[in-house]
Amino acid sequence: MRRRRPAAPRILLVGGLEPSGRAGLLADADAVRARGGVPLVVAAAVTAQGRRVFAWNPVTPGLVEAQIRALRELGSIDAVKLGMIPGPAQLRAVQRALSGTRVPWVVDPVVRASSGGRLSGLARRDYLDLAGPDVWLTPNAVEAARLLGVHTLDDVGEARRAAQLLEGLGFEGVLVKGGHLGGRTVFDVLAWQGRARAFRSARLRRGPEHRGTGCRLASALATELGRGTTRVRAVARARALVRRFLGSP
Repeated sequence: MRRRRPAAPRILLVGGLEPSGRAGLLADADAVRARGGVPLVVAAAVTAQGRRVFAWNPVTPGLVEAQIRALRELGSIDAVKLGMIPGPAQLRAVQRALSGTRVPWVVDPVVRASSGGRLSGLARRDYLDLAGPDVWLTPNAVEAARLLGVHTLDDVGEARRAAQLLEGLGFEGVLVKGGHLGGRTVFDVLAWQGRARAFRSARLRRGPEHRGTGCRLASALATELGRGTTRVRAVARARALVRRFLGSP
């Protein structure tokens, strides 16, 4: 049976609550709404991130699971986006609560905030063990290197190879974001079904108010996948949303 394609997909967002909305769940929700979806927000952690203040506390696994079960009682879920997950116990709670649900997952392997503060206790193996049909991975170049156990990715060629290696572990698709690679052009590399494609665009100025670009891209991608958009078009639409956020038409 072909899965329905909802006009306004309901997207489960699991991550950290950052009260300013510059990143985390509030940024996720903004991106989902901007792509015409319905955000369903589950806090796995509560954070405080200012100019000097940085702190966070995890939400108990039981409460993470209860939030998701309550949302499932109220309606269907068309896609899942995982952001900040404090540790393995919260991750297992998410998996228990979604047992039996077959929808796209977009996993943004957030380990550190833009300021450098650590946000997660998940190990690389915790992320790699999520590989499977319908599961997407959206690391930046630093995160992709960490997942592969290498020091750095230095150029788009290495980003392409990283995306292909990660996709080969069993993920539905891998998008390695190239903002950390430097240069006047940004290359994001998508790998899927043994293929790879680089998306390129001019680098835009990113001020301190423009945190959370990775959150927004992954959430927009989840929205498009939940709607049934094809892979390449879904990535293109998610990238376009981030560019509009940064001030480019």
